[in-house]
Order: sequence, then structure tokens, then C-alpha cells
Amino acid sequence: MTNSKYIQDFCKLLQVNTVSNGGDFATFHKVLAQVFPQVHAHLHKVDLSAVAGDRDCANVLLFKWEGISHDKPLVLMAHQDVVPVNETHWDYPPFDATIVDDKVYARGAIDCKNTLFCTMMAVEELLTQGIVPPQDVYLSYSPNEEISGAGTPIVRDYFVAKNITPFLVVDEGGALMKADGKTYHKDMLMVGATEKGYADVKFVAKGNGGHASNPPLNTPIARIAKFVNYCENHQIFRPRATKIAKKMVYKMADALPFFKRVGCKTIGVTGGLVAPIACSKLAKRAGAMLFSTTIAFTTTGGGTVRNAIPNEAYVTANIRFLQGDTSKKCFAKLTKLANKFDLEMEVIKFREASGVVDINGEGYKLFQSIANQIYPDAVVCPFLMYAGTDCRHLQPIAKHAIRCTPIALTYEQVALMHGNNENLTISALDNCIKFFKQLIQQNK
Repeated sequence: MTNSKYIQDFCKLLQVNTVSNGGDFATFHKVLAQVFPQVHAHLHKVDLSAVAGDRDCANVLLFKWEGISHDKPLVLMAHQDVVPVNETHWDYPPFDATIVDDKVYARGAIDCKNTLFCTMMAVEELLTQGIVPPQDVYLSYSPNEEISGAGTPIVRDYFVAKNITPFLVVDEGGALMKADGKTYHKDMLMVGATEKGYADVKFVAKGNGGHASNPPLNTPIARIAKFVNYCENHQIFRPRATKIAKKMVYKMADALPFFKRVGCKTIGVTGGLVAPIACSKLAKRAGAMLFSTTIAFTTTGGGTVRNAIPNEAYVTANIRFLQGDTSKKCFAKLTKLANKFDLEMEVIKFREASGVVDINGEGYKLFQSIANQIYPDAVVCPFLMYAGTDCRHLQPIAKHAIRCTPIALTYEQVALMHGNNENLTISALDNCIKFFKQLIQQNK
């Protein structure tokens, strides 16, 4: 039976609109102080102004809970902000936190006020019990993760300035994926060990324009269309089975029925042979996220007059770099392809793929051991994240960095992230809070 106070308090957090740009963070911080009085009374709220420079740190939250020892600091992360909503497509108002059948419907329910709530509640309860953590604990909550803001980089700069080397950083990412009884017969705790790189790239076609009644060949829009069509129907980047991808597939096999399990165990060893097939049109590119750098076209523009051919048209693409595919190598390939269609290419922004956590290291093993305690029947699986997290900012200065909120989600719930009717099963909060309480106490 879920603690009724969990439900009430979690809803209070969800009822405050904290959309990245324009959210009411002042009210949100007041709610946090009301819901977590012990945290605010006993933890040190770190002043980040000295390292912020010209960056706004007003809404960045960093709390320090001093431990008995200081050589293995634990950093628990989440972000306060949420993505915008279109309320007309929701069954319930997105900031009312409506409860139906043990589910709370609200923006931020799974991305990621659940993480923020569970980490803070774990500390709140341990403080109430008079517990002193074996090691220093930091709670780091950015107000602008969804827009790749400066919140966590400011925290990173604080750690660097103070010569603090986190032993283990835990951020959002994977989750406890509930068995669906069809594809997966066991629950899987997906522990994010790395994340792909990221780039936004613009492709521009230029021409002379003219009247639509006398159209030339290869107009800017036509060349853009040919380019997009080519990319949609060809494997632009070479598929590869990275070590982490093979380990992920190998462990996921333990949640599959026997015959599928044998196949995935084989892929886990000989993934290099399977990767090209998984990324092919024949397989509808089912494995592209796992085995390849991907390209997706996201915005486009061109003419504004219906009877005139524009002088210029463009399309932007979002690139996700696979580990080992450097931006330099990928941009060179895209530049060559753009030239083929007489397009100009502009890199708007990019970042490389992150490093891969040592899944045999002490930090991962600690996380795994607690997972085995809280979710004894689940398969603990290393996970290659396709999306991005703030964890990438702290990973270079930490000994271990993990992307996982150990809370139960269904595949249907994950599909609603950033979408309409985002929701969380309330009873899942209990085990997630227990997990973080154990992590804090067993980090010795």
C-alpha cells in the first residue's frame, strides 16, 4: 500500500508549472521546502554564484549532506524543469495531477519530478531517522535540462573549483521496465551506462527563384526533397556493434522466452554480423538506435508565396552519434553527401558521445547489488541511452556515472514521455525511495 503522504506530496510538486522557460520556480522551491522540511533544515544549500560567472544560477539547487567520510561523494541528480504541453490533447489538465486507477497524470510525472521526489524523500526519511550517511551526499537539481541549459555545468564547475571528485553520480535515464508478457517475460532494470552524442545540422539549397508558371529543374525545394529521400532510403552511417550494445542485448536476453533468448545471446557475442541487418530497410531499421549513428529531419522552410519558386529552402536534421563515431568523421560524410545534392551545410550545435561506464567497476556493482535487493526478480541490464541527460556534464569528473531512475514503468508509459497524458503508477514510488535510501547507506 503506497504511503498516502507520498501521493499528496508528489502531487504538490507536479501541480507547479516548471516549464523550462517561464516556469514558476520560486513557487516550486517553496513547495519543496514545505514537503521536505528536514532536507531544508539540515542540508547545506550551496551558493553557486562564485562559479556561475555570467550564467544564471538563481534556480539551480545543490544541497550537501555531510557524511562520516568524504572520499566517496555520492551525487543524486534530477531536473526541475519540464517540457511544454498542449493541453487540448490531454485527457486531464497537465498541471492538476489527476489520479485515476493508481496513476497520476501530469507533466513531469516520469520526466523527471519522480526522480527529484524520490531522491529528496529518501534523504528526508533518513534524516528523520537520525541517520548520518557514510559518505557525503549531494542533491543536484537543474532548472533547464530540457533546453540544454547551464544548470548542471555550473554544478560541475563548483565541484572542480572545490576539488571534489564524485565517486558515483546517478541521474535520470533507464528505469525498471515491467514485463509485458509478450516480448519480455521478466522485468528489466535498464541502467544507463552511456549516451549517444548529439548534433543539429542545417542543409540549405539556393537558386535563382522565379515564377511558378515557368519552373526550372532542380529547384531548391526539389533538391532538398531528393536529399531527404536519399537519407531516408540509405544507411548513411556504417552500422557497428559496440561493446556496450552487445552487452545490452546479451543481458536483455535473460528477459526473453527461450528461443528468442538463444538468438539474443548469440547477437551479444556476434553482434558485428547482425548490426547491418538490424539497421537495414528489410528490418525497418529496428536496430538503428542501438547499432548506428542516426539522422532524423526535424524542421524545414522555404518559400512563402504560393506561385513563386523560392531562392532558398532548408531542412534541419538531428544527429545522434554512436560511440566511436566522432562528429568530425560524421560531418565529413554529410558534407560530401550535401555537395552531391548542391546543398550547403551548417552545424548549429553538437556534442560528442559520452564515455562508457565500467560495468565491472565498483560504482556499477554497488548500484546493481541494491537493484538485486529491491527488485530481486528483475534482470539488471546495462543500457545505451539514445537520448541525452545532464549526467554527461558530471561524467568527466566522476569515477562512475549512471543514468537510471530505479522506478517501475510500463512500455506504454515510456512512450508518453514528452507527449500527451504523461503518467506514473503511484505505487511505484515506494520501491524507488527504498532504493535511494539503500544506495545512500551502502555507499561506504
